[in-house]
Amino acid sequence: MPVLAQASVQAAAPAGPAASETFEGLKGFEDRSAAVFACAIMGDLHLEPGHQMKLFEEARRQLVGAITEDASAVPRVVQLGDLGGYKFRPGSRECFARGRDFLAGFDVPTTLVTGNHDLEGDEFETDEDNLAAWQELFRQKHYWAAEVGPATFIGLSTVRFRSNPYSVHEVHVDEEQLAFFKAELEKAAAANRPVVMFTHAPILGSGLKVVQTVHVKNRCAWLNHSSNPHAFIELVQRYPNIRLWFSGHFHLSHNYADAISVVGGTAFVLTGVIGECNRDGFRHSRLLKGTQEGYELYTVDHESGSLRLDLAHRWDDLSAPQPLTPEEELICDPSAGWLCSKVDCALGGEVEPTLQDLAPTVTWLNAGPSCMLAVQDDIIVEYDTRSMSPIGLVCMDMPDDCTARLVDAAGNEVDALNTDGSTAVALEVLSADGELHQRIKRNHVGTFFQIYQHNKWVARKKKEAEEAAAKQRAAGAAGAAAAAAAQQQAAVGARR
Repeated sequence: MPVLAQASVQAAAPAGPAASETFEGLKGFEDRSAAVFACAIMGDLHLEPGHQMKLFEEARRQLVGAITEDASAVPRVVQLGDLGGYKFRPGSRECFARGRDFLAGFDVPTTLVTGNHDLEGDEFETDEDNLAAWQELFRQKHYWAAEVGPATFIGLSTVRFRSNPYSVHEVHVDEEQLAFFKAELEKAAAANRPVVMFTHAPILGSGLKVVQTVHVKNRCAWLNHSSNPHAFIELVQRYPNIRLWFSGHFHLSHNYADAISVVGGTAFVLTGVIGECNRDGFRHSRLLKGTQEGYELYTVDHESGSLRLDLAHRWDDLSAPQPLTPEEELICDPSAGWLCSKVDCALGGEVEPTLQDLAPTVTWLNAGPSCMLAVQDDIIVEYDTRSMSPIGLVCMDMPDDCTARLVDAAGNEVDALNTDGSTAVALEVLSADGELHQRIKRNHVGTFFQIYQHNKWVARKKKEAEEAAAKQRAAGAAGAAAAAAAQQQAAVGARR
């Protein structure tokens, strides 16, 4: 292990009085003349009151120590969205104020992007109003670009929650931001500047580890998952000066082989969490150190306070950077259902298997020109062949010893190995005795993924409207009954 990887982050003294009332995201953030920078990158915060605040405060002290250790480096902080946990009402003004106070405590130039939970404020009726409140509290736009030393930092944000077509948690970058992104990429390419990206969710084709039974199932794993998700990887292919792309969203640690995934010359970097809302027991953040020549990327382990060097590369070297994470520190838990994006079949023979080889055996079925199905354990996952990324679940909780096959309109089995499978009209799941367990037809886009999560906000509003209408009908009926009773009583009195 490199000497730098063994270093510990000395917890710096608490920052001075938090200037929360004057906090301005991006204020002083840009510094093109900086020869050296040190940037702390935090994933999902999900701030919670009580004992967890001690964890957040200790993590902040560790990160301040890491970015201020070298007095010659300009310190910076970027936070990747999802500021509050549910006890702080995520997406509310109260939540934004608490997040602003926490970030102000770094006492260095700090900026952020929005995550899916940042737009679910229950006090707002529209995404536009929710986003406007976020901008007001943080005093910055939700998308931005800043030149820091030799690199151009670019942040893009989600703008939809209530208006998402399916899952409210899909992270969506709109056309306005895409146009801005393309313009900034052109500007950076013309100036021969490397680009460092920051978004809440990763992009389709990034190859990062993903939680299949949560984010892939609900189709909220990738940026713009349900609407032209390929746009971002196409830009990465067009602009090789995009050198690093940071994202959070999955609440996973950095101890996976695909916590850093390299596509071409771009390193996609998964960023963990500093609180207890992790999925694997680790609390991690990222530290990016940059000079005029290149960068070093570290994991900050908030349990031990140690730094681990995970990646190092020159800005002008367009070859693929090689992750440096020691193999003995990698973890793999296929039983947890978090498939590696790089799916390998189990090794045969007497070769010693590696962690990646421990993934369960996968049966692949060609299901169309751009669609493959992966049958693994008790789930069937749909992959997009253009990006070799999982984009949805087809079937969950398959009984033991079931098999899957594709069939054509006549009910004949389709050769899903030697053809592209485009003649298939349905997927059949058969029990061990050959009986049909489930039949799944092609969906609205001609593939097989299922919609497991519809828009919860729309469903809630529909339910509230129905309940209000039912109360109004009940009140009307009660009023009518009371009026009828009064009328009847009056008639009786008149007869007397």
